[in-house]
Amino acid sequence: AFENAEYYVNKNEWAYALENESLSYKRDNFLLLERYSKTNFLEGDGVIDDYIYYEVSGAHSPYHQVFKIVENDEIVFFGADVAPQLMQMKNKFKAKYDYDGQKSMELRQKWWKQGQEENWDFLFYHDLKSPVFKIDR
Repeated sequence: AFENAEYYVNKNEWAYALENESLSYKRDNFLLLERYSKTNFLEGDGVIDDYIYYEVSGAHSPYHQVFKIVENDEIVFFGADVAPQLMQMKNKFKAKYDYDGQKSMELRQKWWKQGQEENWDFLFYHDLKSPVFKIDR
């Protein structure tokens, strides 16, 4: 659908998905990326283009990763499936669908607190009411 896009995929999550097909990991949906010349496989934590930081959380799935975009004085945080909705950031709970529910809960609390202190913008891709939440500056 996006012929000029570059894709960044966690190499270990990719291998895990190939070994553990499930409702979340449908091989036909992602195998075409293997042949795409603009697919970049990431390992561990790091930085893309000097302003997109990625970190392996290991909370929703074994190699789940989150992203923080830092440009000038702005920080945009994407917690993916560990932090998919605003409500989940504001309430303390463990989700049964997480690989490590305790860690997911702790990370949401940590990110919410840090985001308030540092005025982050949050991206919640499973939240129809608040897909983007801006902390008051």
